[in-house]
Amino acid sequence: MKTKSGPFVAILFLSLLASSVGCVSTEKRYQKGVTLESQGRLEEAAQRYIAVLAKEPGREDARQRLSDVGAQLVEEYLAAARAEGTDGRYEEAVEAIQRIDGLRGRTAQVGVTLAVPDDYAGFRRDMVDAAALSLFRQGEELENAGRWPDASRTYERLRAYPLTSDQALKVDEARARVLLRWAEQDMSLGTFRAAYGHAQTAIDVFGPDSPTGVEGRSIQKAALDAGTRTVAVLPFWAYPGAGTPKGLETGLYDTLLYERMDEPPLFVGPIDRGEIHREMVRLRVRSGDIPDRTAVTVGRALRADFVAVGWLESYRREDGVPEEIARKAVLRRDRTTSAAYTEKKFTVKLTGEVIVRILDTVTGKAVNEETVSAQASAPFRRAYYDGDYMTLDLSREERALFDREGWLRAEEELQKNLVDRLAERIAPVVFDRVLRFVR
Repeated sequence: MKTKSGPFVAILFLSLLASSVGCVSTEKRYQKGVTLESQGRLEEAAQRYIAVLAKEPGREDARQRLSDVGAQLVEEYLAAARAEGTDGRYEEAVEAIQRIDGLRGRTAQVGVTLAVPDDYAGFRRDMVDAAALSLFRQGEELENAGRWPDASRTYERLRAYPLTSDQALKVDEARARVLLRWAEQDMSLGTFRAAYGHAQTAIDVFGPDSPTGVEGRSIQKAALDAGTRTVAVLPFWAYPGAGTPKGLETGLYDTLLYERMDEPPLFVGPIDRGEIHREMVRLRVRSGDIPDRTAVTVGRALRADFVAVGWLESYRREDGVPEEIARKAVLRRDRTTSAAYTEKKFTVKLTGEVIVRILDTVTGKAVNEETVSAQASAPFRRAYYDGDYMTLDLSREERALFDREGWLRAEEELQKNLVDRLAERIAPVVFDRVLRFVR
């Protein structure tokens, strides 16, 4: 016979090794199960045997032990269920029954069927019905007392039971009813966000087009109408000593309003920029450094609950140490002659800091002032030549390194990136502060 090749032997060895490791692992689980069984920890032992059979379905020793341990557990759980049922503790009886059902389901997955008495199905149904009736009565008592959280939790407990379709429908109707009444109570207490949330949970029970859904959506609309707080964000300005590129503050303002605040969270209503501009024109308020008193006047004219002002406090550009690379290119008119030019590679990092102040238009006082910072960086490649680079025979990529307009576009793109990151961080500051005033 020919000697097997090296790769084949290696693969065979690894396969046998993996099989050996797997056998050791299942053997450890099996022995651990035996130990737990001897200690009377039957549920844990059963789990070990199930794990063994999941890996090695042919382990008859594990199968027999699981069958024996499972039978003991079923007997224990069933005895406990019957005792609880006799004492009228139906919920506890159902808990024991659910342990039986869970164990039987897990053992069945590995091919071990645990037997139950002939009257088990009837006993199980009686206990579930009795426990459900008990919980329904408790829930109704809590409803009558207006204890909506407790009533909701009681009905939620029923959802874990193996209910009939009629019982499940009754549970859902009770849950939806309690959630709607709870939402109505929230509305009366002025906790509008809670009302919206409880109404949404009720809507989810039967869907938005059901009678429950229609009522829930009506409550949500009322909650939004009563609870939404509006905020007017006035044009940003740049601190004179910040060294900010011209127009950066305007770009930040546009990005903030049109891209980062265009989908506000519920209960926050940003006022349209057009409305802000018209009101500022009417009041003869110029863009730039807007004093708090002026900002509040604009906010009140817009009937806003809050007004936000912001300014670029600092702007810093840091150029990394360039890597200089000597290049050569032949001349276009004399290809026998070459000229030297220099390529520079470096990284530019921009850092911006914006101060955002939010004012309450009722009190005229600041409710928050926060500094938001962000950074953006990008690699740059540029080429330099003492003469006219157009006289050099260059590829398209090489010519791009000399394009000063391209340099400018790259810098503008980096500034735009910084602006986007600042706006991304400013929007949550505004939203979160306003939401604190919505219960």
